[in-house]
Amino acid sequence: MPYPICNFPKPDGTPCGSPALTGKKLCHYHHRDHQREERIGSAIRRADVLGPRLPPMRSLDDVLAGLNEVVQALAEGRISDRRAGRVLYDLQQASAAIRRRYSGRN
Repeated sequence: MPYPICNFPKPDGTPCGSPALTGKKLCHYHHRDHQREERIGSAIRRADVLGPRLPPMRSLDDVLAGLNEVVQALAEGRISDRRAGRVLYDLQQASAAIRRRYSGRN
């Protein structure tokens, strides 16, 4: 009885070939990696909530710039404490995701 295989391309271009998860196109390993990348992207997008004044969260320098913008917005009364707390949490998550991405840890 044939079973579906993971179609994720290896560096040499051939498909992974491991058994795919039930109802999925990827094996456990590649499905987990795909979900991790989605979570990283989600955390980075959530940190981009103050509009065009925050840079896209691509590096730790961008997170620091965002942190500075939040502190200034709080000091000037442009955002509430509650909103600032949410943005700071998202900046923390984006920072952790960026550090994991570039350190190679899971």
